[in-house]
Amino acid sequence: MKEKRGRFFFDDYSLEEVPSVERYGLYNLFLTLSAAFGAIAVLFAGGVLGGGLNFVDATIAVFTGGTTVLAIIGALSGAIGAYSGLSTYVGWRFPFGRAGGKILGFALITLTTGIGWFAVESWFFGVVMSEIYPNNPFFSVWAAALWGGALMILSTYIGYRALSFLSYFILPQHVWLVAVGLLLAISLHGGWGAVLTAVPKSHMTLTEAITDTVGLYIAGSLIAPDITRFAKRAKDAVIAWVLHMYVFYPFLILGAVAIVLLTGSVIITEDMLKLGMGVGVLLIIVLGQWIINTVNLYSGSLSFTNAIPIRRDISSIIVGIIGTLLAAYWGYTAGASLAPFESFISLLGSLLPAAGGSVFAEFYIVRRYFDGIKDPYQRFKLEPGKEYSEVNLVGILSFAAGALAGFFVPGIAAINAILVAFFVHIILAYVFKKAHIKYEFGKYVYRGGVVR
Repeated sequence: MKEKRGRFFFDDYSLEEVPSVERYGLYNLFLTLSAAFGAIAVLFAGGVLGGGLNFVDATIAVFTGGTTVLAIIGALSGAIGAYSGLSTYVGWRFPFGRAGGKILGFALITLTTGIGWFAVESWFFGVVMSEIYPNNPFFSVWAAALWGGALMILSTYIGYRALSFLSYFILPQHVWLVAVGLLLAISLHGGWGAVLTAVPKSHMTLTEAITDTVGLYIAGSLIAPDITRFAKRAKDAVIAWVLHMYVFYPFLILGAVAIVLLTGSVIITEDMLKLGMGVGVLLIIVLGQWIINTVNLYSGSLSFTNAIPIRRDISSIIVGIIGTLLAAYWGYTAGASLAPFESFISLLGSLLPAAGGSVFAEFYIVRRYFDGIKDPYQRFKLEPGKEYSEVNLVGILSFAAGALAGFFVPGIAAINAILVAFFVHIILAYVFKKAHIKYEFGKYVYRGGVVR
């Protein structure tokens, strides 16, 4: 009983299916997803868009890239989590094999989302704290990133329950603060007409804007199962994600676009400070960064635990310390430069979506039509006593093809990567099965309970 209670409160079923008694409904999922992914990074992205596009073009970019495309991707991904009850990375064992899923999960999530995004968000924390309290060594970029990152590790130790609890406070706070900032900017700078006629300081193409908005959220869309595995029904997971993308996300990012167009600086928090929202900006930083970095580190710890089977709460401390030190290093060497943020979005847009394309192909096509598993609850099901492969060659090859497409094919890198990986995975699986060519190698037997 003691071991079970410890896993219940801290491990969050990181290496097993979430039982039905631990699932949540639509309202909880919507609040948790919206608060978790409505980060200050979205406001900064709105600042970047407002610096290069007028309001109409920014709206087009957001609703074609940031909303429609990502609503579809996140809905497909989130449904898989709800059906399987497994974390993103345990689920990756089906399209990539046990060893393949461990390696890819560690490389693409522990090193990028868990360490990289955690470091980026902690670095943002340091940037804005240094703006609020300039000339104070304790609030310099590197120092604030260091102690801020340390504070953000704490709630990750608890897990989903901390995310769920925080969302009830953070979502209303985000909506209120952005609304106040927008109303202040409009009232002080000429009204809505000024928003629609404002000219950005630089130029950005629609393709560049869509690529940035997709790259910004693609990680969240593809790791949605880390949250939606706690959904009572797949329909709840899908509706919660779509509502988030069509209601909360556009309000947040386009509100930032409007504020930037009216006030002039591409750093949204700097604009809010100009509007006299010192306390409001501080709340955005403290609460917004708190929950998004909990999500980043939470996913990173799940991936780390999948690769190296230790308790998730312990892995969150290990991964969090690495990310915090990286954030402090960026702050010390780059100051308030946005270069790390922009380069990291490009990396995610080129690599992680390829894994998503392979996962979608395996779950929705290969298992359904080639293997005849009609019940979606059984497609990524870990059954005691059943053998599973160590390496799935089709998944590895399709991921590689998608990653290459993301890097080298012109267009929107994330979409290219997903589509190429998706179709290559289907074609290879079909050809290999028809030719009776083995493409799954090695085997391990699942004994029930925690997977190894």
